[in-house]
Amino acid sequence: MKILKNIQAILLLFVCVSTLNSCEDKGEITITNKFAEDVPGNVQLLGYTSKSITVAWDFNEKATSYTVQLLASADADNPLYTYTTSTEDYFEFSNLNARTSYYARVRANFPYSETSKWVYIMNNDSRARIIPAYGIVDDDFEITYIKLVNASSSTVTAEWSFTDFLDMDSEINNKFTLGLYKDAACTDLYISWENISGLFTVSTVSLPKPLRFTFSGLDANTEYYLKIKDETNKMESNVLKVKTLAAIAAPSGNPSKADDILLSQDFSKFIHGGDILFSAAGYTVSTALGRGTWSPATGANPVKADLGQNVCDLTTEFNVFDGGNVATPYTVGTGMENWGKNGNTSTRPGYIKIGGSGAVAALYTPKLSKVGSFTSVTVSVKAAVYSEGANNYCDNIKIEAIEGATFSAKGAISNLSSITVKDSKTVNIAGSLHKFDEYSVTLNNITPETRIAISSDPAGVSGNKTRFLLDDVIVKIK
Repeated sequence: MKILKNIQAILLLFVCVSTLNSCEDKGEITITNKFAEDVPGNVQLLGYTSKSITVAWDFNEKATSYTVQLLASADADNPLYTYTTSTEDYFEFSNLNARTSYYARVRANFPYSETSKWVYIMNNDSRARIIPAYGIVDDDFEITYIKLVNASSSTVTAEWSFTDFLDMDSEINNKFTLGLYKDAACTDLYISWENISGLFTVSTVSLPKPLRFTFSGLDANTEYYLKIKDETNKMESNVLKVKTLAAIAAPSGNPSKADDILLSQDFSKFIHGGDILFSAAGYTVSTALGRGTWSPATGANPVKADLGQNVCDLTTEFNVFDGGNVATPYTVGTGMENWGKNGNTSTRPGYIKIGGSGAVAALYTPKLSKVGSFTSVTVSVKAAVYSEGANNYCDNIKIEAIEGATFSAKGAISNLSSITVKDSKTVNIAGSLHKFDEYSVTLNNITPETRIAISSDPAGVSGNKTRFLLDDVIVKIK
């Protein structure tokens, strides 16, 4: 009897265990992937702003909800952002970085944790790269932070922005570090200016945007690499490769025939002052020590209090001959030995500014001592109107052959009233706004004692039309 009861107890236990196992089997959920192909249709970028991306899709009648994600790369597994909805066929991801790349995908969800495959927003056959500020872009798309404005044989002017060049006025109070390098890896520094600010003015509809800088004293026909850092917002630009132009032709060693060059001056050693032509900041020296000799700035942040060497705004200038503490060694260093001047002839980066407010000024070349028996020359110059905002201060300039001039030790003409004008041409440069254009004239009655004078037009005094910018002076035998 006892044995029978034990057998019954064992059987009862077996039944209970079997029953429990049966219950557990009925509670398991098996993922079958039977809805894998029931994907949301028409997955697309519905819209975007500088801070948002809106992803849309078509409803699937079998789905219970949808999951939409943003990823950092086309093949990423872990999402940056995820949202699940059962009632909407779109979702806007907001507060995004305007210039960060994102990739978007959507899937449909079904009962018992079943899901469809992910469907990506596509750009042709590739998973679409989406940047909030630009929308869908190609895989090789690069955001531009720096633009080349101008290059000469000795200067590079660049414009930059970390707001798509749309809100540069809002950036003028930020601090920036500008680095110009000799190599693409940006390891061989030519010069940098660090934490600069306060050099720029708010633009208007008639002005270029203000975030510009001109690097001066560069080698001709040479590649450089520029990188900008916004120190205020901790942002860094891409690297911009720039190249200076080839130098103008040098004077002929023994000029003896037509088109041989008697004289050429490209003002490549004019390194100081703000760039009024291209509305760009530059750098200067302001003390007597700094203007005692000519010496270009190089290296990491070469701010020097004893020289007054620092960055400057576009209005900064000083007379290259005898004004503002300039010593003769500085004038010689800029390549102006044996040249002369009357009035305001000021250094600007890579060119010279001539004239003052309602005041005539002139630049005189050295004597054309190698002209020999030739009596005619062709004078070509690059000239531009001096302007401030919407106001222009030149219509015409004079290019003349003169003789009999004498000069002080610092190059200022001392007998203006007694010089002889051998030939004179008036040149209209009114169309040369915010750019240099080339002008040429033929002058006659030339002798080895002749100098070329390039000056304001006295007729422009009453209208305050006496200021202009000058570059690349070349005198050839005609």
